[in-house]
Order: sequence, then structure tokens, then C-alpha cells
Amino acid sequence: MRKALRYFWKEQPIALSVFALALVLLVFFGIRFVDRFMYFHDPAHRNQALEPWMTPRYVGMSYKLPRDVIFDVMDLENTEGRRMRVGEIADRMGISLAELEARVRKAKIAFLAQGDGAKRPLGQKGGPDK
Repeated sequence: MRKALRYFWKEQPIALSVFALALVLLVFFGIRFVDRFMYFHDPAHRNQALEPWMTPRYVGMSYKLPRDVIFDVMDLENTEGRRMRVGEIADRMGISLAELEARVRKAKIAFLAQGDGAKRPLGQKGGPDK
């Protein structure tokens, strides 16, 4: 094994470096994926009560709602790409966090009532036949 590595380092240092970098990135993103998968599959992190520190993306992942539904509920069409927290969004809308949470829960019920909620990937508009 050492002999092969020495050979490749001597003959193809760029290719070996690129391969090592790709391997490091694969491990990094693999660990990150597993961490987030386990976090949001824990029942304690599903349908959480809204807190001011949460982001719309976090709320979407917690409630299993696509981005377009969250953006509609939180009226985020004209935020110009600015990262906002749920507390800021509620203040901008002139409502309390409890009211915003009620709107998110209503949106989830409506989304699930469509019948294609479980089949639609995050961020995709429309169902599988659209």
C-alpha cells in the first residue's frame, strides 16, 4: 500500500491530491448529511413551536413543508435574499410568533390535504403529475 502511494505521489501528484481532496469532501458531506438526517428524524424536532431564532428553512424542515409553502405563509417573496429569523419575520408582518405558528400549522394541514404532500420533494412546485 505504501509503495503504491509513493509511486502515485511521485508519478501523479496532482491526481492523487485531487483524489484525496475528493475523499475528504465526501467524508465531510456524508457526516453532515447523516447528522441532519438523524436530527430531523428525532420526534422531538418535528413540528416544533416557533422560536425567534429559527430560520424559515429550519421551520420548513421541522414541519416537512416545501420552500414555496413556507415563503407563502411568511410572505417572503420580497426579502431580496436577506437571511431573516422567524422573530424578525413575525415583527415585519405585525403578528405574534403564536399567530405565525398557527399559520404554519394551517399551511401544513392544507399541504397534506392536497394528497401529494408525501410525494413532493422539498422546493418542487406542484405534485408528481404536474
